[in-house]
Amino acid sequence: MICTGCALLCDDIEENDCVKHACRIGRAHITSMQETRPMVAQEIVGMDVAIKSAADILADAENPIFVGFGNCITETQETGITLAEKIGAGIQTFHTEIFDDILDGALKTCTLPEVRDYADVVVFWGTDPMNTHPRLLSKYAYYPRGEKRQRGWEEDRTAITIDIRESYTASICRDTHIIPPHGHADFMGALMDALRNKVPKTAYDKKRILKLAGVLKKAEFGVLFAGADLIRSVPRDMLIRLMEQLNSVSDFRILPLVPGYNLRSIAAQLHGRPDRGDGGAGSGSGVDLQDSDCVLCLGFDLMNSLPADRINGKTIVIDPNETLQSRYADVVIPCAAGGVDCAGTAVRMDGINVELLQSRESERISDQEIMRQLLEVV
Repeated sequence: MICTGCALLCDDIEENDCVKHACRIGRAHITSMQETRPMVAQEIVGMDVAIKSAADILADAENPIFVGFGNCITETQETGITLAEKIGAGIQTFHTEIFDDILDGALKTCTLPEVRDYADVVVFWGTDPMNTHPRLLSKYAYYPRGEKRQRGWEEDRTAITIDIRESYTASICRDTHIIPPHGHADFMGALMDALRNKVPKTAYDKKRILKLAGVLKKAEFGVLFAGADLIRSVPRDMLIRLMEQLNSVSDFRILPLVPGYNLRSIAAQLHGRPDRGDGGAGSGSGVDLQDSDCVLCLGFDLMNSLPADRINGKTIVIDPNETLQSRYADVVIPCAAGGVDCAGTAVRMDGINVELLQSRESERISDQEIMRQLLEVV
């Protein structure tokens, strides 16, 4: 089976007593028993009642907004976009603008197998993949032997971490740069100066930044794994300028490490739309969350990401599991988990299309079917 625990979409999982080959995130995702029940006003109801109540809220809403979309199959995303268009709802995703720049060709990228086969320098900036994408280092980015990296991490790869804390990933890297919170832009500016052979004007250790620039310049095939902390902390054009600077002196690619197993798919479907928003990048959609009288959370725990006082209006949650938001939502509709309880398709973080098969029997209906039923009655 293919694991939808994160955007790596590992395809070598064997579902048995121990869910063989899965990481701790994948195992918890596949075996999760935190299933919620259909509820209206915190009272358990039937599925039909929950869907009808959600439809009534959506039909009455003047400023609805849909948030999330990163943890559902591509078919659900397509139906959700159609529903949003029908009722005039805004769509807000999180950390997807970097995919826009990749799709536009402003950022040079690569596939995960290319990382495994060719990368000799990998930089983890604002991310801790050992905790968010646990098999990235073992399958692609650091430990495996590749076509041109037969000696692996011992001799053929250099791993660097730039983060606000000493993360688990930092503990295995040869070079670690700890920066203060909100210090990504200052550090990036200093690094770009160093790449231009200028002594950076910065409070950071100038010698270490110059040494880091020297390592990056020597890269035959470098990969920058950009985390959500980096993406939301620096302007889009600054990240583009950094990659342009790196590619003027070496060969560098970028891959986003962001939450949501199918975030790249929704980014592609919304690419170029003027009404979409990216909460992670600080831009607004057609409707702001604070101005909305109805928020539909699709595979996304909004209350775990934003302060409660930024969430106004009634809330509808469609999710396979109980979340913090579902405990306070006006309507909760449980759904099947993609790649576990229902089949579908997804797009891996590097742009590869993946077919998801249903791996276990379930009475739960897919979020696509839920969105289809809502589309029929609103």
